[in-house]
Amino acid sequence: MGLTGSGRATAVLCTAVVLFGTMSAPARADLAAAPGPALAAPSASRPTAVPASPKIPSPADIAAAKSSEKATAAKVADIEGILAGAAAAQEVTFARTLEANNAYSNALVELDTRSDAAAVATARAAAADKEQSKSRKAVGQLAGDLYRNGGLNPELSGLVTGSGDVLAKAATLQALTAGRSRAFAAAETTAAAAEALTAAAADARRAADEAAKTAETLKAQADEANAAQVKAVADAKAQRTVLVGQLATLRNTTAALESARVDGLERQRQQARLAAITAAAERAAADQAAAGKAAAAGADADPAGTGSNGTSGTSGNGTAPASEQAAAAPARTPAQPVPAPAAGATPPSPAPAPARPAPAPAPARPAPAPAPAPARPAPVQPAPAPAPVPVQPAPSTGGSNQGAISVAMAKVGSPYFYQYGGTGAYGFDCSGLVQNAFAAIGKQLPRTAAEQFAQAPVHVPLSQAQPGDLLVWGSAPGFYHVAIYLGGGRVVQALNPSAGITVTELSMMAGMQLHPVAARY
Repeated sequence: MGLTGSGRATAVLCTAVVLFGTMSAPARADLAAAPGPALAAPSASRPTAVPASPKIPSPADIAAAKSSEKATAAKVADIEGILAGAAAAQEVTFARTLEANNAYSNALVELDTRSDAAAVATARAAAADKEQSKSRKAVGQLAGDLYRNGGLNPELSGLVTGSGDVLAKAATLQALTAGRSRAFAAAETTAAAAEALTAAAADARRAADEAAKTAETLKAQADEANAAQVKAVADAKAQRTVLVGQLATLRNTTAALESARVDGLERQRQQARLAAITAAAERAAADQAAAGKAAAAGADADPAGTGSNGTSGTSGNGTAPASEQAAAAPARTPAQPVPAPAAGATPPSPAPAPARPAPAPAPARPAPAPAPAPARPAPVQPAPAPAPVPVQPAPSTGGSNQGAISVAMAKVGSPYFYQYGGTGAYGFDCSGLVQNAFAAIGKQLPRTAAEQFAQAPVHVPLSQAQPGDLLVWGSAPGFYHVAIYLGGGRVVQALNPSAGITVTELSMMAGMQLHPVAARY
């Protein structure tokens, strides 16, 4: 598909996936999708080909390996390593393909923005030119009158030669002179405005043309990445068939049994990777909660807000700790895990929260503190964390986003389609599906995966994700794929032209730079 002039191009996003989860290092996702800034020049430095795989053992190698159990075991391990490496290569190529497709999609969003801006600027320039024509006509008529009457227009001439009240003539003369000055000033202003707006329109059109060229270049790169991915799939399948057959020979089993065993090993690696990501998110949430508790404990220890050096408090009435703690909760940026609000531990904390800031009980706390203070007050200390609670319950309670899930699930089996924006005319890309599903329940989400994550009002650790949350792939802020979490380790997503809109096991995509934080609307 090609672009014509500065017209709108078709869109593509999040395509070509091979459902291999692996142990390789995730591909870098540095194609930013943040709104606003102009598109960066496309990079052609990143290869799209699958990394070279180790040499497949020859029949002679297999025969030699069967000479002893030790040699057989070593060759089996080698072949299993080749299969794992092939899956790793697929993972890297897949991530690069998604990045390329996402860059093209973002370029089309930018093209739409630039084209709309050019249309507005052109309309303003045309209106300014019309006003300038009127001013020119008025000034031309005035200049003609002045020329024909020796510098005075007919009205001024009548005032000079006629009779009548002198003061009235002077006032009329002054008004006419002021009117003539205004006419010249208006002509000058409209001319300057027309010139500026015409230049702005030209700049906007050039920007739209550049956006179209950028989109065209990125489309070529995405097509190349997709073609490389398709070839990689075919090569991997052929390679896997040979290797599984060799395993069957070495282990005296069948290809079907070895294929099932290899699949089982792959699933184990996928699940281990997802478990590691989830555990890391949980640890980060726990660390953040501990930091909040420490800050709250410090505030409780100094209820007057003066601190040891007498400089930290804002007043002497004992109210500073509450304000400091209130300020501590909003300090969490939306893009970071918010541990307290998502789990079952949240409901208990709001109850103790109102009692804790009271300054009067402060002297009484040291008495019970020796034994239970380190253990029991600790769960109470997260009182500052409930700051996000007013935002979170609405989107997270028992299925306020269930309607969006239902809309997306109703489209399972529909095509993945990137032309005309991927927002539903003929099909969806990944972020187009998310936007459409949430629009159906009255929630207007941005267009791109990165913006959909960044503008969510609540972010929680992956370990606390709930059905209806959004999961993204990549690194902030340049996320290149988004899906709707269904719970139970599954997501619904617009995956690729082959799979269309489908339900996928999350573990199968855990190695694609699955972000450890979920977004909640």
